[in-house]
Amino acid sequence: MTGIILAGGKSTRIRTNKALLKIPSSEAGVEDKTFIRIIVEKLRKIFNEIIIVTNNPEQHKSLAVKMVKDIIPDKGSLGGLYSGLVHSETSHSFVVAVDMPFLNLELVKYMKKFCARYDVIVPKIQGTYEPLHSIYSRDCIPYIEKQLQDNNLRIIEFFPEVRVKEIKETFIRKFDPELLSFFNINTQEDYQKALKLSSKILS
Repeated sequence: MTGIILAGGKSTRIRTNKALLKIPSSEAGVEDKTFIRIIVEKLRKIFNEIIIVTNNPEQHKSLAVKMVKDIIPDKGSLGGLYSGLVHSETSHSFVVAVDMPFLNLELVKYMKKFCARYDVIVPKIQGTYEPLHSIYSRDCIPYIEKQLQDNNLRIIEFFPEVRVKEIKETFIRKFDPELLSFFNINTQEDYQKALKLSSKILS
């Protein structure tokens, strides 16, 4: 299975590259880690292949992982999802946005259990899908291609065409009681909150 990190967002609200935001280390002599490094190190624990979808691969060379650019530019997260799946060498991929550093690996491992029977495994929080913390099979590719051709960039639009497993909030909270997995950083205020919770990011 592959772990795909979408790192192509424009970060218009926070006005900086979210992938390169840093969390200070609490250990003396240990270098501060960027969001993208934190996510890569976590995903490496459970996936053999890691792909970063980015249009600035030179910024992430030190991570020593596979990097791909958007196949079709300017198509948002759906375009990034498409590019990652096309380049993946496995049947299923876990996809996460680069501004979601509070990954809970036990939750991700639980989601992996459903891969044999489903094309999409997606958490649902308060009635809303979390498509940027989900698992997708390569069988989704033709449906995503159709959406891209139609310039319909809402990820969940193709879900009725494939086999979808919803992970309900009650199950999610067994692994992640505070739902931190789905906390994403869009503003400086969000970043300051993440800094206060840094011990949970790095755990």
